[in-house]
Order: sequence, then C-alpha cells, then structure tokens
Amino acid sequence: MRELGCTIDSSCVIALEHLNLLPQLSFLFSSVLVPKAVREELFKRRGTKDRLQSLFDTYAFFQRCDGYEAGTVDILLAERARQGMHDRGEAEAVVQASEFGAAVIVDDPWGRELAERFYRDSHGTIWILQRFHELDLISSTNLRNCFGSLRRRGTRLPWDTVNSILREIGEEPL
Repeated sequence: MRELGCTIDSSCVIALEHLNLLPQLSFLFSSVLVPKAVREELFKRRGTKDRLQSLFDTYAFFQRCDGYEAGTVDILLAERARQGMHDRGEAEAVVQASEFGAAVIVDDPWGRELAERFYRDSHGTIWILQRFHELDLISSTNLRNCFGSLRRRGTRLPWDTVNSILREIGEEPL
C-alpha cells in the first residue's frame, strides 16, 4: 500500500537519481517533499540540479517544501553543532515530516534517530530498493546491479545488510 507522503534527504535523492529511480517513488508515496536545505545541497551538483529541476517540472508528486518550523530546526542543529556536525537537510526533513504527517526517507543514522524522536516512520535507500523489488519494478538481478552500482560509486550503506537481502532473493552477495 502506498504511503501518503514523505520527505527525503539528499543522500537518498543522490542514490536514487544515480540509479534513475526517482520517478518510481510515486509507486510508494503520493508525494515526495524535498526540503529547501536538501535542494540547496543537491543544487551544488550541476547534473543533479538539472535532473531535480526536471523532476519538479515533470512530476506533480515531486514537490518543493519550504514550510517548516525554523526554530525547531535551529534548536536541533545547535544540539548537533556541538558534536561538530551540520545536518540541516536531515533536520528539515524530519521537522517537515512531523508537520505534514509524512514518513522520512533518510540514510543517516542521526536522521533516523531524529525521526524516531519525532514519532515518524523512517526508511532509507535499501528499503526503497527492496520495495521496488517487491512490487516487481526491478528484478532480483537488477536489484543486485543497483546495489553494485551504489557500492562502486562509494555510497555508504550497511553492506552486510545488503548482502543478507541479496542472499534472501537468491542473488550472490557483493
């Protein structure tokens, strides 16, 4: 069953864009909200900027999301800055998901912890790719190829988990 909507962080957008699978998010979510901080991070990459702009222009479910409680994000970032980290995209994604009753698509462990603190469901790139496979949008071989492509690209994922998934579907681990 398709969830109502989600907010998404840059690492997931980058991974799914690399695999040319961003449009398929419409099979999982009625809307994909892209926070301002995430767009700003993505727009630093020319190719990603052009592709993202095309998605906004082409697909109604893929939407800019600028409305959020900035004070809440600033408090969360002050807490995170003490640890030497700057994760505005994750913070905006979680706060916006909380305000809109959406799920959060984020790979970063801090972003997932934050989503849990805000009582939001969170999923990452692995979950998205698994769901695409379960919906027969990608074959078992293609799922393995997707994970292989992300690994060669240097995407940080829990590779033990990926290999367990591949074994479960009858594919060779990476």
